[in-house]
Amino acid sequence: MTLAAQSGARMRGAVAEASPNRLLIALFLVSLVMPFYFFLGSLRLSMYRVYLLVFMFTFVIRWLNGSAGRIRVPDILMIFASLWMAGALFINHGIGSQFEFAGILVIETVVPYLAARVLIRSLASFRTFVWWYFAIIVTLLPIAFYENLTGTPILLELFGSVLSVYSDVTQSPRLGLERAQVSMPHPILFGVFCAPVFALSWYTLSPDGALFKQASKSFIAGAGVFCSLSAGAFLGVVLQACLIGWDELIKRIKFIKNRWKLFTILFGALYIVLEMASNRNAFHIIASELSFSKGSAWHRIHIFNEAIDDVLRNPFTGVGRGYWTRPRWMKASVDNFWLLAALRYGIPAWFMLTLAGVLVCWKAVFTPLTGEYARARRGYVIAFTGMMVSAFTVHIWDATYCAFMFLLGAGVWFSDPDCTQESGSETAEPKPVRRKIRYTRFPKPSTEATS
Repeated sequence: MTLAAQSGARMRGAVAEASPNRLLIALFLVSLVMPFYFFLGSLRLSMYRVYLLVFMFTFVIRWLNGSAGRIRVPDILMIFASLWMAGALFINHGIGSQFEFAGILVIETVVPYLAARVLIRSLASFRTFVWWYFAIIVTLLPIAFYENLTGTPILLELFGSVLSVYSDVTQSPRLGLERAQVSMPHPILFGVFCAPVFALSWYTLSPDGALFKQASKSFIAGAGVFCSLSAGAFLGVVLQACLIGWDELIKRIKFIKNRWKLFTILFGALYIVLEMASNRNAFHIIASELSFSKGSAWHRIHIFNEAIDDVLRNPFTGVGRGYWTRPRWMKASVDNFWLLAALRYGIPAWFMLTLAGVLVCWKAVFTPLTGEYARARRGYVIAFTGMMVSAFTVHIWDATYCAFMFLLGAGVWFSDPDCTQESGSETAEPKPVRRKIRYTRFPKPSTEATS
């Protein structure tokens, strides 16, 4: 049996292995793509919010009692970041008018993160998460294609006949196609939601060396991103594809011992060259060249130039949800998740969110892992890095925001020795067992001494 076949057999066994939290993982992911909601008083409750409210105390209690391992620095950062964001809203607008929004913001920030910390504690549960994530995109992809061609949001119309659903966002066509919103409030969110599966499926759902299986699964995720026709989501997939290509190509060159250190050096050198050789900075070049619309790229650049002044004028608590300084012709929307976090809630909130993401990836990268654990870790870091970079060019909210927080928490287990202590057995080849002959025509030699 070849190494790829053996790896594939181990992988199928791991996917089939019963993860004790598989039902809760599946329910969470399915709830994210339900487009309908209802009101409880003035509070809008979509299916993912119902899930978070129902299981919130379960996740918090399990996190406190050690079911997610020891409490880690990113956990504290996420809790303090959410409380800082709520406090910034209260300072800027008062408690009464923002209590509901601040409360749901804290829940959508902390609970998905803690859910991942509690539910994903092994390779089996991580694969369960990726498998369900991939299966949902496979299910939604035909609907997205149909929406590209016709402009008809099937799910919104289907559920909208009996329930309240997200509004059908009118967007100008791109590349001769309508932008697919599918089940999300905006096409951008659908693209960003699909993007992480590109790297996750490559490394987690297919055995190493089975390039066709790896490429076919990643192609499906990439097709979902394409259907959104969102440059921000597309940027994340391009970055993931470049990192995967580098990994697959350079690992075959035996004399290169540390391909990721070499990549960091080359990337840094390229960035410096772009900064020095052009009259635009690297951010402007990337934003304008990797965009379906030059107008959108130009708008993003000017949003950053205008909004950063308000960030520096209000560094601690931001401007809240109020007016930020801009020309009259500029829309109020900020197509940059990280910039909006600093603008609304202050630099400390932005810093804590960013640091939590960096620490999770940093600890995962420098934890010694082998075999399928190392491959899953590689897929996670590439996928999450792609989503973090995409967030510089889009705003993330609603279900996609919760998916982002869940993905952040889903990487903490890689640095927990209790979860990865059997990593060495993942690549160990089965030792050949010498077959013993039970019967023979020849009698055993006598053990008695001869004279």
